[in-house]
Amino acid sequence: MRVLVLGCGNIGRFIARHLHERGHEVVSVDVRGGDCPGMVKGDVESVDVKSADLAVGALPGPAAYKAAERVLERGVDLIDVSYMPEDALSLHDVAKRSGARYIPDAGVAPGLSNMLVGRLISEIPRLEEIKIYVGGVPRTPVGPLGYSITWSPYDLIEEYTRPARIVRRGRVESVDPLSDVELVDTPLGKMEAFYTDGLRTLLKTSKVPNMFEKTLRWPGHVERVRLLRDLGLMSDEAVEGVRPRQVLAALLSRLRFQVPDVVYMKVAGESPDERITYEVVVEPSGEWSAMQRATGLTAASLITAIKDLDPGATPPEAIGLSNKLMPRVLAYLKQNGIGINVEKVTRSVL
Repeated sequence: MRVLVLGCGNIGRFIARHLHERGHEVVSVDVRGGDCPGMVKGDVESVDVKSADLAVGALPGPAAYKAAERVLERGVDLIDVSYMPEDALSLHDVAKRSGARYIPDAGVAPGLSNMLVGRLISEIPRLEEIKIYVGGVPRTPVGPLGYSITWSPYDLIEEYTRPARIVRRGRVESVDPLSDVELVDTPLGKMEAFYTDGLRTLLKTSKVPNMFEKTLRWPGHVERVRLLRDLGLMSDEAVEGVRPRQVLAALLSRLRFQVPDVVYMKVAGESPDERITYEVVVEPSGEWSAMQRATGLTAASLITAIKDLDPGATPPEAIGLSNKLMPRVLAYLKQNGIGINVEKVTRSVL
């Protein structure tokens, strides 16, 4: 298969290399160039999109929507891990008109998290609550933030600034993304969790009355990040010709420490009668970080499903609802070293 990979950053490079090693003909495009198979320096207009059988998007959020639109207009199927600020489902009609299939938010969270929510919806009658906890962190706290950059610093800043949408008693609410911090126990140790805007397409597709996503970091991280935000360093408004967010993103990109990272995710669903919890732990392997593997392998796994979808946009939770497609995704992940543990608790009256 001829695959066009958009973006050759941390995640795009892994996806391109992974697919190339599995026999796909890969063409990569990035405005900065990079060490990716079939590298073309430029934007999406620099390549013959129509010659591709499939595209995988791994661009920074601000550039992702227009690139996705260009690909879909040309009738090429697209799996996109980009954390774009726009509503990705608004591209449904573009894709449907051209006959393209589109899976947005196809990374680890949103992405795999949404697929697991789809499984919970299919498995638990009267599902009342969904809780998603996810974090990609160094094995031990490191650097000034207790954190090492493993993905786009622009999108990381978005996590801290974009209002987080949650569902409470059936209503969508926007909350401060660094609010309601709680300490949670994980297999890695005690971590702090704070709201992030990870529900995304679930806000439109799910009727579960209570849902939230929280990001996990080592204790103390939120206080330091909140200070950066309160100082205005995450603002995109120019100050004397300088955009603070651009400067901060450049500085954050230097916080890449040579320490192993790990990705942990817990997705729990609960009804009055039952609770099911999925847990995922992803480790680094070889030259690849845990975040590269978790995000990139989730996107790659969806290649097993996308050709069986109808034209238009299909959110990842719809894959999770499918007893035909989800087993393919899980099998692909397992073959590549990502297993998912399941715990089921049923309440009964004695």
